[in-house]
Amino acid sequence: MPIFCDESGGVGRNAMTLAAVAIATDAAEELVARFRAQTGLSGELKGSRIDLAERSLFFELFGASVGSAVVGFSTVALRPQPGEDRGDVDRRIYVRLLDEAISVLLSETGGCATVVIDDGRYAPATLGLIRDDLAAMLGPCGHAALELSHRSAGLQIADVIANTMFNRAFPSARQHHFIAIVEPYLASRQIRLELLDSDG
Repeated sequence: MPIFCDESGGVGRNAMTLAAVAIATDAAEELVARFRAQTGLSGELKGSRIDLAERSLFFELFGASVGSAVVGFSTVALRPQPGEDRGDVDRRIYVRLLDEAISVLLSETGGCATVVIDDGRYAPATLGLIRDDLAAMLGPCGHAALELSHRSAGLQIADVIANTMFNRAFPSARQHHFIAIVEPYLASRQIRLELLDSDG
């Protein structure tokens, strides 16, 4: 089963979440199609663009699917290592969250999977190195791929989950809504949260 990965936040926002979503491609496309049909929304599905009612519907549809997710979370360490700048820190945390979340899912699938990551966050050369690292972790029976999120329903699902878990973590007038929306799926462990040591 493919694993789709997308993130929310970063060094500039003092925390990062990364969602790794295991869901078949056709099931992901069906979920996004049903969401669009019921909301009337079109275009790319992004967590930053949907309201609370739409978000609740999204999670109901995800809950009814066969998908599962592991979300890595880090309160990002703002102390760069020697020779690092803030961009280096951001990439280091991203890679650690990616490895952590994917490792949890791979342990349940026998280590064979296609992992798809968003082709938009970093420069092409950096993303190529991240893809190569993933390919080494996956071994000969796995595959690592880059994809633009507007072309991938799975990446759009990962985006909404990562964005929701990011907003769940921080005090705001709407925080209790985000907590209530995701709680049933955390309780059932359809979504699992992995905390990354901020000094790691």
